[in-house]
Amino acid sequence: MLKLRLVFRGARQFSGSVITKVNCASCSIKLQDQDSSIAGYYTKPKKLPDSRSKPDIHDLKYLLFSQDIQLSKQAALHDRDHITTTDIEETKDELSSRIICKRCSDALHQNRYEFKEFPESALDEVLNYIPKNSNVMHIVPFVEFPLHLNPNILKSHDLDATLLLTKSDQLFKDKTSVSKKVPIFMKQFLKYNLRIDSNKTFAISALKNWNISMLYNSLRNYTYLLGNPNVGKSTLINSLLQRYLGYKIKVNPTGQINSPSKEVMQEALNKPRNFFRTQAAGVSHIPNLTRSIQAYQASGKIIFDLPGYSMPTSGLRLEELFDKHWLQRIRKTNLFNRKQVKKKNYESMCGTPQGACYTVGGLFYLVPPEGSINQIVKYIPGPSTKFKNIEKGIEVFSSCVSSSGTHALSQCCGIKSPLCDKEQYARYAIPPFVGSIEIVLKNLGYILLRTTGKYDFKGLHEIWVPRGIDVCIREPLEKLIETGYERYMETDGKESSCPRDRPIISSLYEVAKDETDVLNKVKRLYLDRTKNDLSARRFADDDPYDLVKQDPEEKSNPYWYYQW
Repeated sequence: MLKLRLVFRGARQFSGSVITKVNCASCSIKLQDQDSSIAGYYTKPKKLPDSRSKPDIHDLKYLLFSQDIQLSKQAALHDRDHITTTDIEETKDELSSRIICKRCSDALHQNRYEFKEFPESALDEVLNYIPKNSNVMHIVPFVEFPLHLNPNILKSHDLDATLLLTKSDQLFKDKTSVSKKVPIFMKQFLKYNLRIDSNKTFAISALKNWNISMLYNSLRNYTYLLGNPNVGKSTLINSLLQRYLGYKIKVNPTGQINSPSKEVMQEALNKPRNFFRTQAAGVSHIPNLTRSIQAYQASGKIIFDLPGYSMPTSGLRLEELFDKHWLQRIRKTNLFNRKQVKKKNYESMCGTPQGACYTVGGLFYLVPPEGSINQIVKYIPGPSTKFKNIEKGIEVFSSCVSSSGTHALSQCCGIKSPLCDKEQYARYAIPPFVGSIEIVLKNLGYILLRTTGKYDFKGLHEIWVPRGIDVCIREPLEKLIETGYERYMETDGKESSCPRDRPIISSLYEVAKDETDVLNKVKRLYLDRTKNDLSARRFADDDPYDLVKQDPEEKSNPYWYYQW
């Protein structure tokens, strides 16, 4: 047996959270079959039918629905005439290795859950699992960069942290940019924007297997995966397990790791697909599914999957705001439409005196200034809709909610009753820009916004977002990295790949719903935000209306500033 030394901060002790038949194979909580009102309740497995006889219909239902349906022999078990002895024996082994609690079963297989059953974890709580000076992968979905990035993790003296950017396939057409160009750009971005001098950045796509081998070679013997919920930790682990014939580690309360038996490893070689299904990390579109630390070994390297941490917010959770089926579409990485990344099909939108708006299900309302001509490329799943103004949009969607699905536009509505009130939306002004920007909404995705025609300032764009949802803008990331890399290579590294003459990301500015002089208000908010960061303050003495009339090439994103 190998000896694993785990030293936790404070009084917290490692309790062997991934012991088969004791803990839920999905969320890692300790299982119990006594009280359905207590966490960890599961249906105690029945004795499966003897392999010499065929099971009756009740046994089939148990095999299909009592535990992990993804691991059952779906095709064979639906047709009892085709069940073989091998099917039954393999199903016995898989179910005994993959028992999951009722909470996870309902959520994973029926999309039926109460969000209160998935409590959020604070960063400090998750850090208690990590021994001092450990190797940490700070996981950030590249598609929502810079949201999810916590500079304090990368700056911590108690952690040896590497930045790992996931879901890169939702931004880039191929993995060439991801492997060669992103690390150069990110090294300079971290240095100039956060004063972090680090070469340790990787961009990957676990779904497409982009740069997984490169990442694996950089892993230490013990590595902890740290990030928000739904950033791709479990998906990454499964990609590593498949490629390197990895497995879930069994750890006893004293910290000893039990190596798999020869018979188990022989099964891994003979039946790799079956073996992976019994060892895989629980992956779900539902945040906070993982409730405790889980350990895996991939070709000699031990990887720890941690619960996702959430920052405290004053807003409601997404499950209270949006329909579960919409959230499922948004959160499931495999449902992302990569054709948009390549083709960038756009919708046209003109600003009107009435305040015409563009929305995807009510997740947000984008209001372009009067007289502007805009193109929108949508990377958020779900149908888009245009309304005369926000009030009309909320009125229509309120009717959809109250009609229980019978309204003509119900399929275009993704909100719940709390968002049938305009007061639940915050009005954000987007600082001046020229050409294209990407608007990023945390945990929802992003859209590309492009103004067309000869530059003529007509006012600021606005976006109305449900309170509690973080939103920011950035210059289009793929183009930024591509052009920066070309500049860097043409000058033999003398010019930076990451622009230094202007900010490339910015927070937005919340303004009152009755504010009329929005541009001047944005300037005042900008000056207030930068009062302790004078090096970032620009155009402080310029009149904002004179500033936006200047040549577009000279403005360099005025009033752009990102609050970390």
